Formats: sequence, structure tokens, C-alpha cells
Amino acid sequence: MRPLLLLLLACAEATPKPDEATPPAAATPEAVAPHDPSLGLEPASPARILRRMSLDLRGTTPTLEELAALEADPSALPALREAMLTDPRFEERLVDFFGEQWWTLVDNFDVEAYDYGLSGSDTFELRRAAGEEPLRLLAHVGARDLPWSEIVTADYTVANPLLGEVWPLDYPAGATGWQVAPWTDGRPHAGVLVSNGLWWRYRTNPFNQNRSRAAAIFRLLTCTDILARPVAFGEASRPTSPEDQLAAILTEPYCVACHAAIEPVAASLFGFWVTVQYSAEEMTRYHPERESMAAEYTSVSNAWVGEPVYGLADLGLVISQDPRFTTCAVKTMAKALWRREPELHDLPTITELDQRFRAADQRLSALVAAITDTPQYQVGRLTDAAPAEAEERERTVSLLSAEQLRHVLRDLTGYEWTRYGDDLLQDDGLGYRVLAGGLNGVNVTSPQPDPGLTWNLVWLRLVQASASYVVTHDLLTRDEAPRLFTEVTLEDRPGDDAFEAQLEDLALRTLSRRLTEDEAAALRDLWTALLPTDGPQGGWTAVLSALLLDPEFVTR
Repeated sequence: MRPLLLLLLACAEATPKPDEATPPAAATPEAVAPHDPSLGLEPASPARILRRMSLDLRGTTPTLEELAALEADPSALPALREAMLTDPRFEERLVDFFGEQWWTLVDNFDVEAYDYGLSGSDTFELRRAAGEEPLRLLAHVGARDLPWSEIVTADYTVANPLLGEVWPLDYPAGATGWQVAPWTDGRPHAGVLVSNGLWWRYRTNPFNQNRSRAAAIFRLLTCTDILARPVAFGEASRPTSPEDQLAAILTEPYCVACHAAIEPVAASLFGFWVTVQYSAEEMTRYHPERESMAAEYTSVSNAWVGEPVYGLADLGLVISQDPRFTTCAVKTMAKALWRREPELHDLPTITELDQRFRAADQRLSALVAAITDTPQYQVGRLTDAAPAEAEERERTVSLLSAEQLRHVLRDLTGYEWTRYGDDLLQDDGLGYRVLAGGLNGVNVTSPQPDPGLTWNLVWLRLVQASASYVVTHDLLTRDEAPRLFTEVTLEDRPGDDAFEAQLEDLALRTLSRRLTEDEAAALRDLWTALLPTDGPQGGWTAVLSALLLDPEFVTR
């Protein structure tokens, strides 16, 4: 196995082995675009693509049965993907995907647990639940193949019991987990546009008057980043006072170009405009009586890019009919699955994906399936024909995200890294989310693309704890069915049939391939070296740790 000290370098440069470069037998005919040799993108092996899909769509590696089915019949790949798209874990992964791009999973809001009379131990759960609420609505629509337009027209949100207790929601009595729940405070039927969690993250103030929120709507729903547009003022016209700034919005050409779109949308959001900041009562409830205040404060009528709208419900409907709405959904999911921003050269692929998405009645599973058929997703390596810029652009190997690390180790080993009830990979107060390569939604807004020192340290400690936990569970405690160590007992030794079968199974579950003889020999030697001091459980802990630290495992 590769030495741990080379992990950072090896992970950055990891490439599939030669036998993994065979084009998949069945994926290409269904592809959105053929694997054009001039693109310089050679597809990975069917097993590598299956592993990538499983990590992306379920957050874990393929099962032994799935790998065997694919090995027997490479054309089984689409059917295996279809099963993943109906797996309950797909909805959880959608929450992760949208969390990376909607930035609502922050560590602090203006309202905390004590504002609702909750205990300090509820702080993490409330923050996490509030941040997940808009994402859960998106994931609910996507996982159930409802038309994507429902995210801006739904008459409900998706909440857990804690939110059902403190927010004005009709949460189902006696239910647990995340459930559909209608609002009870008179807010319009506009899906995510009336989400508390969204507007807790994208705050406003008495002077801003929802303009930042309107900009967020454009970025999230049409992929138009108004705040990224350049603005220039002459020294004589540079606004300094609030009055000058308001005048500039109405008269300065650079300002008018953006604010002509921003102001009418901001005016539609006055039901969420708070008059007292940091107030739980103000920020929890919708205020329909304030909708009419927009005319007084902004002198602008509600509209969406020139089309008049009559309140938030109408705004959601009009947005859903904007051609940019579906195209933005395509770009959002392509970014999540390609692990990079779609660029100009991707326009033909994005256009075709958009057409397929519309033809499939905006069903997200159809879009995801189409994206995973693209050369950009299935790429295993670059050929000599690849243009020079492809080396910087294409992600032939991508680092697992912090959420994927959490999911895959929990699924394989059962280990959850928590302290005082906080999941240490889901926040940065007590945890290590950013250190593990994640984002905090405020000043870190994209996952870490390459390994770093803190990533390596967090991953090392997490792997050691996970490996020790599952070895204890499977080989010592044995109070439940084993998770990984299904073949051996503490009495088996290298060369025994059970030992060798277990070694092969561990490689298949972690790397989704069989070990070479050199790799198997190195693992046997590692196990044997630790036997005198740490016993067989120490040997298996080291073997599993080595597999989990391998660059092939921590990439997709």
C-alpha cells in the first residue's frame, strides 16, 4: 500500500489503474453526448463509474452484490443507477448538493435556541435544522420526481419535530424525522421563497430592504449573480450617505442596470421584512400586513424582470416559467456532479441536458441520470488529444467532500464522530467541517478541491476511530450483525481461507476493486507485524485504516 506520508501528493495525482480505463459497455449508447475522442476524455471503467455514482447518489461505496452484478454484465450499470435514484439516501445526498450551493448551513443565526426557551443542548440541532429546512424542501421535490417548479409554488415546507415545535407549522402529530408541514401564519404558497431558513441566512436590514434577498433569488434560481457585476463611480458621484446611495440607485447608470431588476423583487418580500432585528417573534413569523409597505418605502411595484406580479405566490409562479429557471437547475446539478463550474465549452451539453430535463417534466432523477451519462462525469483520464486547458478544467479524480466522508464511514463502519451531541463534520463551533474540506456558507463557500494539511489530519483521526470502532463491534463485541468483518474470527491467520476472503472483501467494499498480489502481501505483512503487540484486532484495525487512507478510497 502507499505510505501514509505520501497521501497528500498521491491523492492529488491519483489516476485509475490501466485496467480501469476500459469504456463502459452500456453507458455510452445512452449518453447525452458521445465520448468524442477530440475532447480528450477517456471514460473510466464501469466499476469506477459505479463507485462514483454510488458515492454521489447514496454517499457510500457499492455493495459486493452490485460489484458482482456489474462484473457479470457491464450493461447492468443503468439499472444499478436507477436503484440508487430510488434509494432513501439519495434524498440525503440532495440535501448535501444543495447545501454546497445555497449556503444555508451556517453556524450562527440571529435567533438561537435560548430565544425559544430551549436548552443549550438544542443549539446545534436548531441551527442545523433551520439551515436544512429550505434544502429539505428542494430534496423532497427532487427525490420524489415532482416537477421542479414545485420548489417555488409549494404550499408546504419540510420540517423536523424541533422546527414543528418552535415555528408556525402544522407538523404531523406523533411523527418523527423530516415531514411535509404547511405553514400556519398566512404566508403565501411559494415554496422555498417563503422559507424561514432561507431568509434567516440571507438577512436584510431597514436600509437594505430585501435587496440582498432579491439578489439571492436571482443567483439561486436563475444562476444570475448580480452582486458579481462590476460597478464603477466617478469620484464626484461616489455615494457616501444613505441619501446619496438611495439617489444613486435611482439615477446612476451602473446602479440602475442592476436595481431595475432587484427593486421590484425586493418589494415582493416585505412580508419578511423585520422591524426589530434579533427578535425570535419577528423572524419566526410571516407579516402579511407589511406587504403594502413596499410601495411606501421603495416606490416600486412588484415585478419579475419587467412582468408585474401580485405578491410572493405570483412571483414563484412567474419565476417557474422563466427559461433560466430550468437551465439554472441543470447548471446546479451539473456543478454538483462534475465537481466544477460548467463553462462556456460545456454549453452544448448544458443545452441538451436542459432539453431533456424539460422533456422529462422537470423530474430531477431524469436530469441526474443524464448528467451521469456525460463524458464530463464519466471521465477517467485525459488522452493525448485533450486540449491543454482540459488538465486544469476536468476533474478526472475528485476529493470526497466532507459530507461524503461522513456518510461513507458511517455506512461502512457505523461510527459517528460526535461531541456533546454535535456532529463534528457538520459545524465549526466544536467541529472540523472547514478543516475537513467543507464549507461554512459565509466566508468559505465551496468545498476544498484538493487535499491539505488540516484535511489530512482530520481524515487520519476519523479513519483511526472508525476502523477501531468497527473492529471492536464486529470481532469483539459481536452484539449485532457484523458490518465489515463477516468472514473472519480472531483465530484466523494469513493464508487461512477466511483471512484471504476477508482481505478481498475489505478491498472490494472500500476501493471497489480487487487487490493486486503485491498489495495483498503488504497488508498481510502489516497485519503480521502488529500481531505480537496489538493482537489480531490491532492487525485488522491497521489493515482497514490503510485501505481507508488510500488515495483511491478518498477520491471518486
